[in-house]
Amino acid sequence: MTVQAIVDDLTGVTSDGGFVVKMTNKTGAASVKGMLVEPDGSVDLAFEACDADGYDPIGIVYEAGIADGSECWVVIAGIADALIEDNTAATRHYWVRVSADQAGRVNIETAAPSGGTLPALDAHFRECGHALESQTSGTDVLCKIAMHFN
Repeated sequence: MTVQAIVDDLTGVTSDGGFVVKMTNKTGAASVKGMLVEPDGSVDLAFEACDADGYDPIGIVYEAGIADGSECWVVIAGIADALIEDNTAATRHYWVRVSADQAGRVNIETAAPSGGTLPALDAHFRECGHALESQTSGTDVLCKIAMHFN
């Protein structure tokens, strides 16, 4: 995948309509397209896989195969291909949240977060956006989402 329009050395726009920034891959392995990421705790301008049920998602990896310690494009807003939790399906229009069970993944099995209670509010802060397509369950399935964070 290549970035469609590069604004400068660190920012650009994908052909899907995602806004990307260059960050250092600190996942401990080669980058995986669609991985949900959070800021790395020890290296400036770097990312690691978002914890399962975590609160700190900042983007989705755009490029696969970028070595640990190297710069990698990360979608931080707009349209992105997100890795859904293994063995779960995605439904178009559904709410996208951080996976409760699998680091670096999203879950798209709920139409909307429930409302009115503190646990529901807590869940809302794990929101990553809304699904733009449906996908069947499997392993390492990507789903196009309109990404935003709370």
